Amino acid sequence: MAVQEEKYWLERLKEGDEAALRKIFDAFYSDLAARIFRIIPDSDTCQDIAQDVFVELWNRRDSIEIHSSLGGYLNRAAVNKALNYLKSRNRGVIDGSAELAEAADESDSVSAAAMDAEEMESRLHRAIENLPERCRAVFALSRFEDLSHREIAEKLGISVKTIENQITKAMKLLREAMRDSA
Repeated sequence: MAVQEEKYWLERLKEGDEAALRKIFDAFYSDLAARIFRIIPDSDTCQDIAQDVFVELWNRRDSIEIHSSLGGYLNRAAVNKALNYLKSRNRGVIDGSAELAEAADESDSVSAAAMDAEEMESRLHRAIENLPERCRAVFALSRFEDLSHREIAEKLGISVKTIENQITKAMKLLREAMRDSA
């Protein structure tokens, strides 16, 4: 959806036009669900969270102020809702051991020369889905959302050192998974 079109539909939404909500939903729902799936690889949960983003958009239509693009706003809202979901579940113990960081540094990298790009990407996505929940969330924020370690720490309410350890753990597990699937 082009920026001018986004502004038009957003104005109609603010006026209470349900057709505008439907248009925005149709334009952004699939992308939001896919983005959420990177953090929480459960289809039902992703669909619920994505729908919640639009329910909240409708409920806040009178007071909503979007200073970036509508798509950017919805993406950020989706990621925040996914992270809040993970926080509320409060699952996963974070391992902050120094040995983990050392082991990751010493591990071998996967030789990508033998794999074609599509096969490698498919393997990587499967490996990411199999990461522990907190580790996957931190990795997704770092790699897919381009957030700094400090931003991730603030968002999740944990220390920067813990974020560093989680990224190290994710990289180690991903290298192992890629090596094992080769």
